[in-house]
This record gives sequence, structure tokens and C-alpha cells, in this order.
Amino acid sequence: MSLRVVALAPPQFPVDPGESRALSSEDPASLFNACRLGARLADEGKGAWGESNWAVSRVERRRSVLLLKALDTGLGRLREQLELVRPNLVLIGSMSICLPGAVACARLVKECLGETACVVLGGRHATESFYLQGPCPTHHPGSPLRLMAEGAIPPVFDVVVGGDGEHVIAALGELIGRFEARGLPAARAVEELASLETVPGRWVAGSCRDGRVTSVVSRGPSLTYDDLPPPCAVFGVRARFDVFGGRPTAHVFSDVGGGCIFDCTFCSERRVAMGPLRDFERSADRLAEQVAAAVRVIEEDYPRAGASVFVEDSTLLTYAPRLVERFVERMSAARIDVCIGGQLTIDQVLSRPDLLRALRGVGLDYLFVGLETFAPTEIGGMSKDVRRHRGAWLERAEQALALLHEVGIRGGVAVLFGLGELHARRLALIEQARAWRARYGLPYPVSLNWAVQHPMFGRDGGTGYTYTDWAVPAGPFLEAFRDFGEASVCYPLAGQTPPVLEEVFEVRDAVADLLVPDGLTQPRDTL
Repeated sequence: MSLRVVALAPPQFPVDPGESRALSSEDPASLFNACRLGARLADEGKGAWGESNWAVSRVERRRSVLLLKALDTGLGRLREQLELVRPNLVLIGSMSICLPGAVACARLVKECLGETACVVLGGRHATESFYLQGPCPTHHPGSPLRLMAEGAIPPVFDVVVGGDGEHVIAALGELIGRFEARGLPAARAVEELASLETVPGRWVAGSCRDGRVTSVVSRGPSLTYDDLPPPCAVFGVRARFDVFGGRPTAHVFSDVGGGCIFDCTFCSERRVAMGPLRDFERSADRLAEQVAAAVRVIEEDYPRAGASVFVEDSTLLTYAPRLVERFVERMSAARIDVCIGGQLTIDQVLSRPDLLRALRGVGLDYLFVGLETFAPTEIGGMSKDVRRHRGAWLERAEQALALLHEVGIRGGVAVLFGLGELHARRLALIEQARAWRARYGLPYPVSLNWAVQHPMFGRDGGTGYTYTDWAVPAGPFLEAFRDFGEASVCYPLAGQTPPVLEEVFEVRDAVADLLVPDGLTQPRDTL
């Protein structure tokens, strides 16, 4: 094979924290998205991908895609894949709090395979820390290329890609296939990165050799999302959300935007950083088509198990009435059996009960909303708190839960601490959630998160974190944060202090009966 590929999501923790009730997934949705075009080329038997180790069934392909939880348990799994596949292309998709894990995994690849493997880093951290500002690339202090040039991390990433990665990854696979055919080490493919500049998408790619960073900026056409396959079609489905009764659960996308229509300063999905809406007009149709594809895939791989999907939009189709109505129209015509989950804000839930009822009629079974804090004014406010003149935040939250209960839609909430709130307010918020659960059967579950400052394309409040240390190091904080989704000891939001160990333990113990028993999927940062 001229192309041999392993892809991985690196570990978040240095050691395994043990059984956790944090929301998690067996399907690394972002990594699947980035690799889906290469996987489709493999399915179609085209080019180097069509002759690669990925030119197999989606079930077999999944064996070369790793989701690693902790470094101490993950490196062994990675080593097994390296010995089995001997990859010449290793794709790593990393969040900021996983950067130390990404470095450790890349180091192992280089120790085992040296220059015969080209290691490519992408994902949210690369995108937010290495990006275009005007016509030129910009490097945040946490940019992996900058860190390698400064000697802060070893030179283990041959290529770093920020932005749209689908076509770049596919093109890199073809480039490495040609290098292999010529008997050249795959890592030397960086010498021809400039040949990729017309590849579609808005992206920037770079390499660091001998302490010198070189970059290539995309000059190709914009990404056309309709041309990309649903990730479940090429990688299958492993996740099962317990709120859907054990049905296999696919991650689906409308690709209506890169982030949220709101601009809450603490949120990694905020509009000012993630950019405007994109391909708005086709988003409802695209989502309906992805749902239909997920149902087909699940029926093929799990006959008669029933299908469920979780919509990865920050808010479901931005809750724009004409998009929701178009989606309902398409789903009504399709007449398929599927349980649908998604995310809305509290005020969106309250704004159009008629849309909620219409969505319930075509399968919407579960909604996840962000509660975040006891009183938004005490943390400086939230952009999404749009109905503040109509009642207090917790009053509207209860109204939203009561409406979901009335309509027959189950719902969970995400709480987010570390925003500047008083500790007593955290405990009061948990008690309020417990009272609602007793009254409405909602929320289920309560998801715990402790706010982490992300690079945010430089909009990080001047913190300038490099993310070279583990966000939660081994020790007592790892035990305290075991049931949290995203959390950090050393990367608090700008202007906020690090968490206090005793307070984190108190929060974890107070909310224990409101968490899921064995974990659930939280596909991305919630609102």
C-alpha cells in the first residue's frame, strides 16, 4: 500500500481517572469530519486512498481511528496500531486541553517510525491558535508551530493545519502516496506543501524545520458542505445515548455555521471568534439528508435496533423559523423512525413553542440547554440572555423545562462554573436543578463543566496560555474533576482564579445524584 493511515483523538488526562460520569462519546465527531473525504475516496477506490488500509468496510476502518482517554492507557493502544499498520500518515485532531497528549502521541510515532511517518496536527486547538488574520497567518502563543520553533515542545508535528481540513487531509494522503511510490520518506512531503494551495476550503498549513516556520495559505474555492459525506456513512456509529433507550446514536450536522449565533464571552463557540453563518439556505435540507443517512447506516450495521441522532449545531438550525419549518417538512415527507436530540438556549425554547411541537412530531425527543450560572448579571452577563426583561434567569429556565415537559421532550442542562460566581451560588444552582427534577422529571442529566480559556483566535483576554501543561494534572484535582466534561486547573478564564480543590469536591458530591449513571455523549461545547 502506498498510503497507510492512522487517525487519533489524543488523551485529555495524563493518567486514567477511573470510572467517570462525565458526558462523553465513543465517536470522535470532529476527527471523523476532518477525515471523511479521505475515507470516501477510499470507499470509491480512488487514488492513493483507494489502495490504502482505509479501503475496507467502515467497521474495519474504525480500527485505525483511536479515541484515547488517558496517556497511561492510550499509548499502549497507539503503539499496537503503529506496529500493525506501520502508517506513513498519522492524523491527530486535538482540543487545547489535549495538546500535551497530542505531543506525547506524536513523540511515540516519531520514536517508532521516524521520518517514514508524516504526523499532521489539526482540530480546534490548531485552528484557534494558527489562523489567518487578513492575508497572513498569525500564531497565538499556544500555536504548535510557534512552540516547536521556540523549543517549548519537541519537533514532532510535521504539518499543522488550521481551518477546514477535509480537502487538505485528502490531498496530503495523495501527496504522501506519491512520495512512498518514489521511495521517499513520508515526512518529506512537507517540502511540497505549497502544491496544495488551490485545495478547497479556508485553511492554513505550516511546518517547522530547523526552528524555521513556513506556511501555505489556501487560495482555492470555499468548502462546499453538500459535497462532503455524512461522517457516519464512512465511519459508522458506536455511540449509544442512554436518553434514547440504547439506540445507536449518530452525530449529524447542518453545517449552518462554525459556532454560535450568540457571543457570550466565556464560550468557545462565540460568534466573534467562530465567524458568521455559512451556507444558510441549504442547512435544513442538509441536516435532513444526514439524519436519513444515519438511519440507513444504523439499520445496516444494527438491524432492528432503532436509530437516534444528535444534531451538532450549537443551536438547532440557529432556531431560525424558516429553517426549522423546512427541516420539519423534509422529515415529515421522509416518514422515518428516529429519535432526535439537539441543543437550544433557554430563551429559544420559550420563543416559539409551536416550533417545538412541530419538531416533536418528526422525532425530536431530547434537548440539551445551557443553564451555566445562577444569575448572569453576577458574572458580567450573557449574550444569549435575550429575554432578561421578561423575568429572572432561573424563572425562565423553569418555564423552559416546564414547556419541554408539557410537549413531551426530555431535556438536560449544562452548568458551567469558574465564571466568577460565588461558591454558594454553585450549590444553590444544583439544589434548584434537584427541585426541578422532582417537579418535572427534568433536567436529566446535569452536565458539569469548569470554564476553560481557549485560544479563541487571539481573543483570549490576554492570557496567552501555551497549553503545554496538562489541564488537569495527576493528583487530587484529577479525582475531583473526574465527573466533569471540560475542566482545567491551570487555564482559567481571563480575570478568573483557578479552582479551589475543596470547592470542586463539594460541587461534585452535591450533584452526584443528578449525573448519568454510566456516561452519555456530549458532542461539543453546549449552550
